[in-house]
Amino acid sequence: MTPFDPAPLADELALSGFARRVVVLDATGSTNDDARLLAADGAPEGTVVVARRQTSGRGRRGRVWESPEGLGLYLSVVLRPTEPAALIGRYAIASAVAAVEACRRFAGDRVEAKWPNDLFAGGRKLAGILAEVRSASFGTEMVVGFGVNVLQGERDFPPELRGEATSLRLLRGGEGATPGAVARVLVEALGRQVGALRSGAWEDVARLFLACAPGVSGRRARLASGGEGVTDGIDASGALRVMTPGGAVLVHAGESVEILEG
Repeated sequence: MTPFDPAPLADELALSGFARRVVVLDATGSTNDDARLLAADGAPEGTVVVARRQTSGRGRRGRVWESPEGLGLYLSVVLRPTEPAALIGRYAIASAVAAVEACRRFAGDRVEAKWPNDLFAGGRKLAGILAEVRSASFGTEMVVGFGVNVLQGERDFPPELRGEATSLRLLRGGEGATPGAVARVLVEALGRQVGALRSGAWEDVARLFLACAPGVSGRRARLASGGEGVTDGIDASGALRVMTPGGAVLVHAGESVEILEG
């Protein structure tokens, strides 16, 4: 199988038990945009959009996500949470757990989650997650996008990212890691974590997140307001808890906080 062969990939994702509809594209602007349009048209939860290349890939706050053809995984999933709005942040936590699990399958335990939506290994960025939520007439629509650096060598990154970004290939010499292989593992892992939330096992999901995101406990953090505090885990909604001199501050997944080293 080539690193990204659309036909078998669509078939294999459909066998995951979670993917209910799979759209595989050679190129697109943004898989999140495609998934959001499909969701608005009534696509079911578990709709997956994956592309060989993105021309307008993005991260949080409109940042560009480099999406070179055939080298990375660019994948978005439609979710339809039924929980109260205050608990929707749990899905961002579940998505991070799934992404770490998938990347660790190929690169080992050095892969960690960095609040709120990044994966790092050895101090370098490996992957990003972008969760977008909106209310529709028939309920909540959530699209979770994953960008994973898979086959990049050092020179495949733009000069300004060399030394700051990494890939599964760089971490493990590419052993078994292709965009298609990572996609299969990731979709299966996401299905498990979403299933855990639906079965009432939030505490188990939260515990897995705390284990793979060391920065969310006991680290100094600088808030967007300019104040500082110490991270103290996550609360029942999935928000980061930061203890400040004035008391606890909750930081939700879409909000900014800088977790400081040391």
